[in-house]
Amino acid sequence: MFKPKSIAVIGASKKPGKIGYEIMDNIISYGFNGELYPINLRETEILGKKVYRSISDVPGEVDFAIISIPAKYVLDVFEECGKKGVKCVALITSGFGEVGDFETEHKLVEIAEKYNMPFIGPNIFGIVYAPSRLNASFGPADVKPGKLAFITQSGALGIALMGWTITNKIGLSSIISIGNKAQIGESELLENFLKDDPNTKALLLYIEGLHDGRRSMEVFREVGLKKPIIALKSGRSKRGALAAASHTGSLAGSDKVYSAAFEQVGVLRAIDASEAFDWARCITNNPRPKGKNVVIITNGGGVGVMATDACDDYNLELYNDQEKLKELFFKPEIMPPFGSTKNPVDITGGGGELAYKKAMEAAFAAPEIDAIVVLYCQTATTNPDLLADYIIEVVKKYKKAKPFVIASIGGVAVDEMVDKLNENDIPAYDLPEKAISSLSALYRWSNFVERTTKLGKPNGLKLPLDKIKAIIAKVRKEGRVQMLEHEAKEIFKLCNLHVPNYGLAKTKDKAINIAQKVGFPVVMKIVSEDIIHKSDAGGVFIGIKDLSEVEQTFDKIIENAKAYNPKANIRGVIISHMEPKATEVIIGVTRDPTFGPTVMFGLGGIYVEILKDVVFRVAPFSLEEAQHMIDGIKTRDMLYGARGQKPANIDDLKHAIYVISQLVSQVDDIKELDINPMFAMEDKASVVDARITLTKQK
Repeated sequence: MFKPKSIAVIGASKKPGKIGYEIMDNIISYGFNGELYPINLRETEILGKKVYRSISDVPGEVDFAIISIPAKYVLDVFEECGKKGVKCVALITSGFGEVGDFETEHKLVEIAEKYNMPFIGPNIFGIVYAPSRLNASFGPADVKPGKLAFITQSGALGIALMGWTITNKIGLSSIISIGNKAQIGESELLENFLKDDPNTKALLLYIEGLHDGRRSMEVFREVGLKKPIIALKSGRSKRGALAAASHTGSLAGSDKVYSAAFEQVGVLRAIDASEAFDWARCITNNPRPKGKNVVIITNGGGVGVMATDACDDYNLELYNDQEKLKELFFKPEIMPPFGSTKNPVDITGGGGELAYKKAMEAAFAAPEIDAIVVLYCQTATTNPDLLADYIIEVVKKYKKAKPFVIASIGGVAVDEMVDKLNENDIPAYDLPEKAISSLSALYRWSNFVERTTKLGKPNGLKLPLDKIKAIIAKVRKEGRVQMLEHEAKEIFKLCNLHVPNYGLAKTKDKAINIAQKVGFPVVMKIVSEDIIHKSDAGGVFIGIKDLSEVEQTFDKIIENAKAYNPKANIRGVIISHMEPKATEVIIGVTRDPTFGPTVMFGLGGIYVEILKDVVFRVAPFSLEEAQHMIDGIKTRDMLYGARGQKPANIDDLKHAIYVISQLVSQVDDIKELDINPMFAMEDKASVVDARITLTKQK
């Protein structure tokens, strides 16, 4: 597909504007030097090439067939390609799964598998692979060669972005339109070709949905350790997700889960196309940073402050050794006596092209500096074109020894300077925030590689699955999917989570006996599968301090429950030891349609609904990932002892999150789970209230 010696275009046309013509014209004009066979029933010659009536009539072997004919003829032609021995196919034609015709799409897959003839599509605009001088698409013809592979699920957007990359001087190794992904999608392309393609340094994916999220995560993680992956995922809003589904027929899981899944496996998610390509420009043209020390060189104080703010926003560390900075930059050839070496290093508005060159050389040569940001504001004392020449000279001299980005602000001459730098594969931007954001993306990917390489793959956890499944089997035998609180807590106890002592009482005498055993104060709650919201039913009482209060409360709870729902099956009252007041957190689980069991963590109790300060991860994951979840909420300081509060036992809390991720990934019966609240205490993390919902049996 990417290095064919012969191509057949089925549906080739001699009429400009027709897809079959544009594909033929692009293949020829982009410089493909293999055999090219146009297929058309009526023509004899197209663009100087002899035309054949069918693929069967082609005299030689066909490595790659591109099909652009009406959908009703595709199955027969596909079968004919298989019989001919075509090695792979790009199916341009639309009118399949995206309009609800999944049956024909499945038949295409069956034919492809029968003849061992892999294909991309249907509903695509083709592919480009610059190293082979192959432009088998009906997009723009003059794609700039580079080191970025761009895979897109959208045809129209993909074509538009092809044009955008040309205008913005962004080099591409390949552009691959995957459309409906009937057989080949992102994962297959990454795993079987792009991961090891020496002409591809980074990957950009436009994704509307993933068919198998968990499988994709495995591939993204494996590939992402070698090459950065940037994702542009549409459908962030609920309406957008519905639009994506109707457009391609793909699943659109919860957007927060997509973001969490991407973060787990090192995929850099961009908010829009501009940001995605900004990042790609930096990542494909820079090495991994060797350390965290960033230096900014500027000729303007204001733009330097803007960049400093951006560094703070994007967690980049500015090098702060004042003595060393002064030694490196406080020189007459770099700045006047009133210049500043405080980082941003301000060579002042009078600093000319040569001053920039000397400052950059000093930064590149200094082992203490790990990444360089240059800012240029247009002044009458500098020539932007000459400055661009100096930058190209310096960057090429040091052979990209460390990351380098530049942001230039000014008029037409500065725009031309930015274009010239980008033409020479030097990442240049029109605003400092774009440069800093792009450098930050490179650092985030580098940190993922370092962290993941050090940790390796997460270990599994041995759980008493037989005992857990026995509890579940008992619930199912009663025809229930909603577990009762004491049943859920029993499972958590089996997982070695801390659960306050409790017991189930069906009588007042039993309630008294349990209260004495668990120790005062106690909490008393109604137990009934027909009463989910216990507080609404007057079925929860806390802070009960003695036996007489236990007796009175037992009667009150039963009375309230019967009044709330006369038909409720009342199992009794659960009596639990009441934990001292602590920071409340929530650990929740849901099964995402794309990624499967997904764990949520955040502040619990009333805060979860009000603040919505929660993070997600796809289960299972490591203890280290559980720590990242804790540190990922905005209110994490409450757990670390803010404003004189005692810090929570973070080790116990992260262990609980980790255990839940292991439980739900090993027990498929669990559909949803809530521990809300869990008390994050100084000595432990304690399961105070719990709920488990089982999957419906098929």
